[in-house]
Amino acid sequence: MTDDEHDAWELHQSGLTWTEVGREMGCTAGTAQAFATAYQKRTDDAAIQAQNTLC
Repeated sequence: MTDDEHDAWELHQSGLTWTEVGREMGCTAGTAQAFATAYQKRTDDAAIQAQNTLC
């Protein structure tokens, strides 16, 4: 199973530009950035949920 959202985020975090990330993933720079944004939102939301559970 692949996680394009995580892959895009990870590639960008490694120093690649959005254009390079898109090229690596076979999509546009905008799509790669949208994937990474979705990953970040997903993980942020999960962290908030986990923290609310602890309260």
